[in-house]
Amino acid sequence: MLAEFGWVDWLSMMGSFVFVIALLVATLLMLKKMGPRIGSVNNRRLNIIEIQNLGARQKLLLVSVNNDQVLIGLSPQGITSLGRWGPDEQIGDLAAVDPDLDGAVPDSQLNTFKQLLSQTIKR
Repeated sequence: MLAEFGWVDWLSMMGSFVFVIALLVATLLMLKKMGPRIGSVNNRRLNIIEIQNLGARQKLLLVSVNNDQVLIGLSPQGITSLGRWGPDEQIGDLAAVDPDLDGAVPDSQLNTFKQLLSQTIKR
């Protein structure tokens, strides 16, 4: 036997449906407004410059802290600081690249990164 619904029952169900959808939209708007804003505010001391996903649960973050750049590795096991650069030797700074090398990174910076990477891998 099929149950018969009257107009009052249909209006009640549609009203409940509209109410649930309105709550969903309000929640999404509130999350968007109150959620974290990555790199959108320039006057903060801490800014996330770049994020590189390495896998499902591993990431590399380049973070600016008080004009220093810090490379951070994130994994399920924890957070690891992989390197730190001062304002005069920032990553991606075009002034740090020698114009005679046609955009190549100087050997002194490569040796430093190689040493940093080998120390990090040994841990």
